[in-house]
Amino acid sequence: MMKTDLRHGKVCYWALIFSVAAHSVTLAVFTGIKLSGRTEGEVSPPPVISLQMIERVVVAEPVAKPKPRVEPIVQPESKQPPLITDPQPPEPVAADVPPESDPLKVTEAITNPQLDEVEFFGQKSIVQRVCYVVDCSGSMYGRMYLVKDQLKKSILKLNSRQAFSVVFFMEGQTILTSGGDTLAPATAGAKSTALELIESVRPSGSTDAGHALEAAMQLKDASGKGAEVIYFLTDGFDLDSASSRLFVEKVNRLRSKYAWAAVLHTIGFDAQLGDRQMLRHLAQNTGGAFIEIN
Repeated sequence: MMKTDLRHGKVCYWALIFSVAAHSVTLAVFTGIKLSGRTEGEVSPPPVISLQMIERVVVAEPVAKPKPRVEPIVQPESKQPPLITDPQPPEPVAADVPPESDPLKVTEAITNPQLDEVEFFGQKSIVQRVCYVVDCSGSMYGRMYLVKDQLKKSILKLNSRQAFSVVFFMEGQTILTSGGDTLAPATAGAKSTALELIESVRPSGSTDAGHALEAAMQLKDASGKGAEVIYFLTDGFDLDSASSRLFVEKVNRLRSKYAWAAVLHTIGFDAQLGDRQMLRHLAQNTGGAFIEIN
């Protein structure tokens, strides 16, 4: 009985010790977990801001800071080769064209007939073929300077599409022509030849205009066409009334035979009354005009 009690007492003793030890371990474990959780979850208290600190921040002047410098963005150079396009053909260069053969001027002449205008002593005509028949008898002495001046001005204004001739009549049946027996194109060379003839003539002899008018009406250009206008200038004929009538009839026959479409513009240079009347009749019979120069 005593042994059994003793054995029972030892068992209880060791059971108590084991229980205490187990509780101690368990308590230690829970204590460690609690301490560990408090350390990790611990948050520091927010800083304390006093009223004085807030007032200083509000009252303080703002400090101006310099604006940041912005550098331009530089695009990297393209490594692609330049685009090759079809080369443009060079613009055509107009060749030098003489003014007289310029096609634009030829077209302008068709649309603007004023470019083919001829003027002699104020009488104007729009024609391409013209002949000047000028009295160079002795009675024209002292007047030829004005006639020569008007001839030069008229001829120099002609263009290369026009054709012309100058016929001087003087003593007997003597005549001088600038273009021979043709109406020459009004080129620079033909004009120069005509101007030389105009400068060289000297008034002499009596007046015989019939032969000169006949020669003028027979003149043709390269295409076989005669003068469209004949300017006939004289200071008189020294003819009586019967002779004057015969002269007019002769001129009308010559015109019907050689140049039925030619227009006569007559110019009386300080002519007598009978001569003026005859010149007026010649102009009226052909559709021309008469003017008197005093």
